[in-house]
Amino acid sequence: MTQAWPVPELQQVCDELLQATGASRTTVRLVEPSSGDASLAAESCQQGVVSMRTVVTPGIVAAPTYRYLLEEKKFLIQSDLSVDPIHPPRSLVQQLKVRAQMLAPVLVSGQMVATISVHQQDSPRQWSVADLAALADAVTQVEAWYHETPVPRDR
Repeated sequence: MTQAWPVPELQQVCDELLQATGASRTTVRLVEPSSGDASLAAESCQQGVVSMRTVVTPGIVAAPTYRYLLEEKKFLIQSDLSVDPIHPPRSLVQQLKVRAQMLAPVLVSGQMVATISVHQQDSPRQWSVADLAALADAVTQVEAWYHETPVPRDR
């Protein structure tokens, strides 16, 4: 089944997460079961923030940040990417100017089926308890959507 972009239910998750955190950008990526690739399914940006759809971000699934989500299966909270030892794709920092981020895997039966990101552009950021709660709520919403959506999800 091919999903149209953006996926309306996932777009709503991104919009609500952006509003709750006041971040620069939020995204949901769906993990392709056959290839392991993670394709952008929805994104919400503050005014003036460049969309990830307009910038080539090679190596997302090979990046240490993605590998962390896949292997550790837990949130990755990064307050300052310039000093964090787990590096995102170079294009995220150089072209998209992301300086802090929260990343979450969406797990179904122990397998990562999607990722959610919350980006802060231009400056480091200390993420609050409320920000983490908003991210956890978004994970719950994407898990629910996944269970309600027929497979396969090839895009």
